[in-house]
Amino acid sequence: MVLVAGPVSAADVAKVGTCLLANCQVALARCVGDGECLENLICLQLCNGRPDETECQIRCGDLYADKAVEAFTACAVSDKKCVPQRVDESAYPVPPDCALDQSFDLNNFQGRWYITAGLNPLFDTFDCQVHYFGVPEPGKLYGKINWRIPKGNKDFIERSTVQTFDQKLNVSPAYLRNDNNEYLHYTDDWYILASKPDQYVVIYYRGNNDAWKGYGGATVYTRESTLPQEYIPEISAAVEKAGLKWSQFKVTDNSCPPHPPQESLVQELEEGLEKEVKEVEYALENDLTSFGKGFTVIEKGLLGELQKDEQGLVQELVREEKNAEKTISAEFEQARKFVERIERQYTLPAPLRWLYKLGFPMPNM
Repeated sequence: MVLVAGPVSAADVAKVGTCLLANCQVALARCVGDGECLENLICLQLCNGRPDETECQIRCGDLYADKAVEAFTACAVSDKKCVPQRVDESAYPVPPDCALDQSFDLNNFQGRWYITAGLNPLFDTFDCQVHYFGVPEPGKLYGKINWRIPKGNKDFIERSTVQTFDQKLNVSPAYLRNDNNEYLHYTDDWYILASKPDQYVVIYYRGNNDAWKGYGGATVYTRESTLPQEYIPEISAAVEKAGLKWSQFKVTDNSCPPHPPQESLVQELEEGLEKEVKEVEYALENDLTSFGKGFTVIEKGLLGELQKDEQGLVQELVREEKNAEKTISAEFEQARKFVERIERQYTLPAPLRWLYKLGFPMPNM
């Protein structure tokens, strides 16, 4: 996602466009030639000037994600800093020590968990949030995070990622950190506010990346896919110690229904197509004087640069494509295999699952 700090003037967005043309030609050329990335650009243009501009931008990032989007965002935000970082240092402050679960045992956080309630609607309240965690060694946590992005036509996109955390015992057993991430150089700090073995874990988090410094939220993990009502009083008391209000949390939907029938999706798509076409036409045809209001300046500038050094730029684009396929870190690959094995065990019949827990090897699947 590309985030811009605060209200943005036409001069500001024009400056962003100029910076992109000067410094991110290859990533931009690749983006314009990639359907998913181009849709993301159009989506971002439709966000400009809206009261919920940031929320709209994040929604675009949720809907459109592929390697071209990542490459363009990395250039625009991290490498060339064409997009200014949003700073909200005080929005999610570090919780006081008295609010932390100092008796938290990381080993109890293994296996399958569901996010059954969340605080921040931008990040915490998606449907079908089933996560798998494992502890490969003391003080290390691997997690596979699954969630669904609603598409607005009763359908959804399934998303998944793998994350690694270090338990900072020198600070508190309730403090976990996910850092050293290449994409947007993001760092997330998790604070365990409360936990009950095999029942629930309450997490408050705050994070920073090249686009946004100071985002945050809170989530409630439970073994059951729906939040057990009997735990609400103690969970409510725990979040209040951190300065939060339980009334601000929203219960999530982990029923995980299948995709709607194709016939109904086609019908809804046809009904909404005319409105979507009009929005895109507006973005492309009205007030096209800057990057923030359309692509006229980008397209003209990009074509001009391509004509100046077409062969060189094409060669650079090929090199960028190869770099995009570079090997991921060894730890990430190790974490992926580790947690996917944990996830697979939950697809086994109950008797085989118990054998696995007793130490028998899991069959290859």
